Amino acid sequence: MKERGSHTGIPLAARIGLSICAAGIGLALTLIVVVAQAPNFDSSYKTGPLFADTGDVITYTIVAANTGDQAVSNVALSDTLPVGTTFVTCTYVISGDYVPYRPCNLPNPLWVEDFDPGGRITTTLIVQVTGGTMQWPLRNCAYLLWDSSQKEMCFTTTLNPPRQYLPVIMRNFTPMPDLRVTSLTVVPSNPTAGQPVTVTVVVQNVGEAPAGPFWVDLYDNPVTPPTAANQIWNFLCPGSLEDCYGIAWYVSDGLGAGRSIVLTSLDHSGDRYSHWPGYFADAGNHDLYAFVDSWNWGVWYGAVLERNENLDNRYGPVSIAVAAGAGGGAGGLSEEE
Repeated sequence: MKERGSHTGIPLAARIGLSICAAGIGLALTLIVVVAQAPNFDSSYKTGPLFADTGDVITYTIVAANTGDQAVSNVALSDTLPVGTTFVTCTYVISGDYVPYRPCNLPNPLWVEDFDPGGRITTTLIVQVTGGTMQWPLRNCAYLLWDSSQKEMCFTTTLNPPRQYLPVIMRNFTPMPDLRVTSLTVVPSNPTAGQPVTVTVVVQNVGEAPAGPFWVDLYDNPVTPPTAANQIWNFLCPGSLEDCYGIAWYVSDGLGAGRSIVLTSLDHSGDRYSHWPGYFADAGNHDLYAFVDSWNWGVWYGAVLERNENLDNRYGPVSIAVAAGAGGGAGGLSEEE
């Protein structure tokens, strides 16, 4: 499984150039270190539903992220809606911006914005499936354009998938894992800002086969709820990463069929992947979500291919009303039948 990016940013490679020069009779070797400053949108991605029927209203999420070390102006996002779909609406959120949602519309570009290093824009594009009765794929591609560069992001949805009824399902049954979050609780349930709390997430494998290692993410007031793998908590932050909070757990032993695992904020996968002081830093309403099998970059279903790759991997929102207050605290892992 490819290592997930940390919440503090993805390390950048530097190019080292060597130049050799002769000075007088002696030969001098000069080592010149050149840090290549440039915007980088390689980690940008697009997600959507795996299956849809004619008449369905479906949502695409497009995340544009500049992980480079240079600002860039006039970055444009375009989307080529496939035949058989109709535009419904579009909004986007700039991380760290005080404007919660900005409208975007066709014709292209959907928006043109400037990006600082670490800048990120999350676009929600909603369309309706209007045509076709055959099982063809809807391939929807979005494009980021900046300077003379382009990043293509495509997602394929199978249209009108065939239905299998019970007599067919009972034959040639292939055992598969099926992970889902069964509960998300906070104790105490009505905390004050700064008061130590314990967040507990229970994950169960309701499938017939064991699941290999996987990630679980906890989201605190994400820009949009997670809908698929590779939408980890720090990708859905509404503001700067320093002001966002989330937890990542790595279940290295996987999970047997029919078994559950209890994850708590007292024992997570470290500060490299989590940003959680053990309490809610801000008063107000906090909508919490948990998502199981949340990361395996480049693989649409995550780390575990499951019988159901739908929203049963997500749990929430669990709304916690945090009162004004002061204090501090720290952020267990056990397995049960």
